[in-house]
Amino acid sequence: MIKTFDKLGSFLREVKNFYSYDKYLSKHYKKFFSSFLKIIQRITIENNWFRIEDLLITFDQWGKTLKKEKLEFWMSKYSFTKKKSKKVLVIMPGNVPMVGFHDFLCVILSGHKIIIKLSEEDNLLLPFLCKIIIHENPMLKNKIKFTNNIFYEKFDYVIATGNNNTFRYFEYYFRKYPVLLRKSRTSVAVLQGRETEEELILLNKDMLTYSGRGCRNVGKIFIPHDYNVHWILKKSFISEYITKNYKYTDNYKYYLSIYTINKVSFQKNHFVLLKEEKNYHSPISVVYYEFYNNLNQLKKVILENSNEIQCIVSKNFLEKETLFGKTQYPKLENYADEIDTIQFLNG
Repeated sequence: MIKTFDKLGSFLREVKNFYSYDKYLSKHYKKFFSSFLKIIQRITIENNWFRIEDLLITFDQWGKTLKKEKLEFWMSKYSFTKKKSKKVLVIMPGNVPMVGFHDFLCVILSGHKIIIKLSEEDNLLLPFLCKIIIHENPMLKNKIKFTNNIFYEKFDYVIATGNNNTFRYFEYYFRKYPVLLRKSRTSVAVLQGRETEEELILLNKDMLTYSGRGCRNVGKIFIPHDYNVHWILKKSFISEYITKNYKYTDNYKYYLSIYTINKVSFQKNHFVLLKEEKNYHSPISVVYYEFYNNLNQLKKVILENSNEIQCIVSKNFLEKETLFGKTQYPKLENYADEIDTIQFLNG
């Protein structure tokens, strides 16, 4: 099974290299290549949130992650007993390309069958990649099923990810099943005033990759009381491609107008707004910031609000921190909401 996903990782690395360095794919993957290019083109046309730059980040992340040694190290932490295979319904979100792939990986590597309900925003990538997976391992054909209507399906376990409204619906509807539910989270960064230019550039990647729509995107920054937020804006050029996304720029123009009309204080460049705010969940095109005076007190505040936070981006601040520029490159053992999906499935 691990060999199958190692092969998929090789394919994604080759696709990334083709786009980035104009390198041709090996013969092993040529049969899939032209079809995959058409899928990529179709995705960028049908869903303007998914730019080619974002898709390449996704391919890069999974290409680097799906390697034999990493998969073996991850799986070596678990003991799998011979239990009856479960049917696991996985309801996937669509805010970020392939955002539900980690759940898919957990179910298959745990030896279970998966029933997948895709979001309309991201319903092309995984079905195509499953063709490659089944080509490499035909035995998986009967373990993977896509559905458009969960009410017609029979299942034993449920993994569902959505926003705070759908969370309440999931909680009620799946109350009789073993269920792993996830709702909206955001990520925060803590600056201490000693960050390098490179770290501030990487912070902007953490803020704006995927148009800032993911739970691993930094939506709020804690800064020292005498910090100049323009230092952050000056390093945002790395994400300027985001202006090609009219949906993102519409959000930017909307909040710029609202804040201006209501005389709300904010800082800006031509594609991102920084607003001083106590709340954690910022809208698209806006990143909140908050001043702090005491790091120890800030640690306490962040830990008290940990149920709102997916990642904490910092350097030498907390033990479980994420390095600058790494929010979209989680390790296999970095589970969403810090809930071990493998343990849940093997319960």
